[in-house]
Amino acid sequence: MRLPALHFNLRHRVRAHLTALRTRGGSVRARLCLAVAAILAAALAVAGWIAYRAGEAHREQIERVLHDKAREVAATIDREIVTTKSLLTVLASSPFLQAGDVAGLERQAADVSRRIGIQIVLRDPHADVQLFNTSFPSGPPAARGTSAEMYAAEARVIERGEPVVTNVFYGPRIRRNVVAVVTPVLKDGKVDCLLSMGIPTDKFAELLDLESTDPDTIISIVDRNNVIVARSVLHREYSGTQVSSNFAAVGGAAGVWTSLSRHGILHRWHYRQSIETGWWVGVGVPVSKLTAPLKASLLKLGVAGSLLFAAAMGLTFHIGGRIERSLGVLGIDRNPTREEFAVLFDSAPNGVVVADSEGRIVLANTAIERMFGYARDELIGRPVEMLVPVRLREAHADERRRFAVAPQTRAMAVDRTLRGQRKDGSEFPIETGLSPIKTRDGTFTMATVVDVSAREQAAHSLAAAEVERDKLRRRLMQAFEAERLRLAHELHDQTGQSLTAIMLELKGIEHRLDEAGRERLRRLSRQLEQMGKSLHRVAWELRPASIDELGLAVAIENYLSDWTQQTGIGADFHNRFRTLDEVGDEIRTTLYRVLQEALTNVAKHAQQATSVSIVIDSVNDILQLTIEDDGPGFDAEAPSAGRRDGRGLGLAGMRERLALIGGRLEIESSLGAGTTLFARIPLERTWAAA
Repeated sequence: MRLPALHFNLRHRVRAHLTALRTRGGSVRARLCLAVAAILAAALAVAGWIAYRAGEAHREQIERVLHDKAREVAATIDREIVTTKSLLTVLASSPFLQAGDVAGLERQAADVSRRIGIQIVLRDPHADVQLFNTSFPSGPPAARGTSAEMYAAEARVIERGEPVVTNVFYGPRIRRNVVAVVTPVLKDGKVDCLLSMGIPTDKFAELLDLESTDPDTIISIVDRNNVIVARSVLHREYSGTQVSSNFAAVGGAAGVWTSLSRHGILHRWHYRQSIETGWWVGVGVPVSKLTAPLKASLLKLGVAGSLLFAAAMGLTFHIGGRIERSLGVLGIDRNPTREEFAVLFDSAPNGVVVADSEGRIVLANTAIERMFGYARDELIGRPVEMLVPVRLREAHADERRRFAVAPQTRAMAVDRTLRGQRKDGSEFPIETGLSPIKTRDGTFTMATVVDVSAREQAAHSLAAAEVERDKLRRRLMQAFEAERLRLAHELHDQTGQSLTAIMLELKGIEHRLDEAGRERLRRLSRQLEQMGKSLHRVAWELRPASIDELGLAVAIENYLSDWTQQTGIGADFHNRFRTLDEVGDEIRTTLYRVLQEALTNVAKHAQQATSVSIVIDSVNDILQLTIEDDGPGFDAEAPSAGRRDGRGLGLAGMRERLALIGGRLEIESSLGAGTTLFARIPLERTWAAA
């Protein structure tokens, strides 16, 4: 091929394009500025959207923390009240009361009061006098105080015969805001006396100090009369004061609301109701803290985008001017010289090779020399296959001949990574794009070559990192299960044995008491028995011992029996994989956890269901767990398919567990037709991993 002919053809094509540009009107500078402005506007819009989503994600994270904190504080309050009720129950069953020794009971109560810092009062409601008050020892019997809240609580205790927790009220004798827990002292099945504990609201404030970590977070406890019991910030100033929000009118055991504080600051609150007291726990932060990250991100993006836009437009304006000055007002109006063409060809950042119809190299730029290690004189006139490894040259020649039959601009071998061979024999990955060039002397092929070694190395590193991440996540899951097993053993073996010992001891002293005492002892035994059942249920949820001792199938049957008893939904189980317990512990644990989560979803979101069917089977070395319910179902094609709680964390957890052992989760559902979950695990891969 003659180089002047090729130069003429390229010059002709460039000239034709710029002539068309001149015909449409407008300068090169203006068109460049418009193009750059459009690209920057699109890029800034995408960046703004990303910043907005990041800010919203940060806000949602803070909201989740507030929700969890409200639940934790409500649980802490319930534990404190349950402990107080239990302590009062023990005092109400004291042998001193059975013997009529009020002084002995007072000494016992005074000792408890000193240790925990809580006032204990014994009152005779019939005579309307205090038999003793640990805050005022050795004093004469006192008439009932004037607190209407305490009077109403005592009336409810006498009526119901069970402990009652009051709202907050002011104790005139101790001069502090308190909350009382009142329990009846029964004699012959009737209320004989009232035993109460007055808990200063400062005690609840101390609990809130332990829970609060963020100085901007405020935790408040509000009683059933919408009066503040305790507050993590400015407790003494707010305790006993009325709040503007009416929680009883809001409805629901938990929720969210936004309101102004007494200092005029808009707060976002997550609230939850205490089960034992009926009080409300609110955890809030200023709305400005929720929106601050988004505002900061958008402000930074606006400033950076403005600077980038100004710099880019200035640079584009300058470059457009230089192009106009060097190439003409409306484009190139002359043929480039040989030297100008060489500069343009060699300045390309990627390698460029031009070959004739026989596959001989006729042009190569500087990037090709640098990439393959050849001098230009060593390439011109040689077959293009010299740049390909020996083992691939025949296939490359076939590819070149197919391209010659139907030439078109396209990438070469898009379904695999190409390899190039340097002069020293080393190989490296490349990407190649092909473009046909038609001239009077025939059709030539221009190939652009890009060295993708860095990208391939990055891909290998990323793949290795993902493998290591999956290993770490699997070890973490295994550690979780081991810790669950340890906790289950602790609860079942140690705490359970202690409860059994206590119940045996109570049995031993039962014959020493009269009938009333034995009745109280039986009630205490029933409470201990209920505690034992609760501990057993918690230990079972953490890690059923039958998985390791009796096998997964037995563990599932036991769990389904307990689940059916609790939910009232029938469940049937079919194990068609007879060697189920021969697979690894990790697979069995994963199947059990997936089943637990799926049944939890049925109980939460498909209460109308009447039956659930569970099948474990193996097809073509695929272990499959199928869970089908006849509930209302949902639209699986909807954007939020499978996220019936608005979050979808349960399904995400199941998918993650299965993915760690090479499995996958599939869901089939439609409105009115129930829901079916398929958990599939390849046995060969999981056994190898185990």
